[in-house]
Amino acid sequence: MTRPRLGLLLDRRPPEALPRLLIAAGRWCQPVTIDSATARTDAILTTAPVANRVPAGMRLALWARTLEELESAPGSRAAAIVSDEPAVVEAAGDRGVLATTAHAARGRRPVSPFVRERLRSARKLPPGAVLGQTATGWTWTGLDSPLSGALISTAMACAAAVSVRTPDALLEALAWAAPCVADREAASQVGAVAGADVLVADREDERGRLATALAGDRGQAARLSWAGRRLVERRHDRDRSALRLMELLSLWPSAGGCPTACAGLQLATLGTPDDARIVLRVADAVARLRGDFTR
Repeated sequence: MTRPRLGLLLDRRPPEALPRLLIAAGRWCQPVTIDSATARTDAILTTAPVANRVPAGMRLALWARTLEELESAPGSRAAAIVSDEPAVVEAAGDRGVLATTAHAARGRRPVSPFVRERLRSARKLPPGAVLGQTATGWTWTGLDSPLSGALISTAMACAAAVSVRTPDALLEALAWAAPCVADREAASQVGAVAGADVLVADREDERGRLATALAGDRGQAARLSWAGRRLVERRHDRDRSALRLMELLSLWPSAGGCPTACAGLQLATLGTPDDARIVLRVADAVARLRGDFTR
């Protein structure tokens, strides 16, 4: 598989978040430091002070940390705006790519409301089972015994709603696409918008009541389920940010006719994690084939 080249033309040492994003982007392209904008590359990631050295017609991504850089001439020209400042990314709209060090979505698959309902039925849980985080641990509503740590992820993947009090737990629940009711401060820390991404309440008993009502409202639960997962992918997962950057710059590797690479590339463009079972199954199936693979 041949990967396109992403040239790095920066006037300053980037913060930690950008190298982490570029490492994730290495799945799709070859990030290379260049001294001249005339070097052979397929696109260039640059900063505003040196962006005038990028030739016209070259696909351009701009690293920006202020709204002034976003509104500059290079900012207007850029196909992608990359930043570790959420306010800049939000202002950039569809062009915004958040450089984050987080990996909140890794290993956590979104579970749709329909699948959650089937999982609860299989585990003989009530249709409106609510998972709640308290000061002492996690419990199902109406049960006194706490869940063991090994069961929490499974519970998040099948709960009708989740009541959460800490930011880390909220991110994990949202990554599983669980409809959530969160502490107001926890929601603020992860960038969740009250009413759009999560419901919020400050007291534990209020969160419990809201979560129970949410579990019985399929329409609202479905909306919050996908809104929360999108928030995680947009702001808290560098693999997804890297994929978005590649989309904006149209930097896609060439499979070169190799069937394994072709299949892997198609799965990867859907955002399928490297460790997903289907990736291993496809690779194993293709490896068993024989013949001339040119299509």
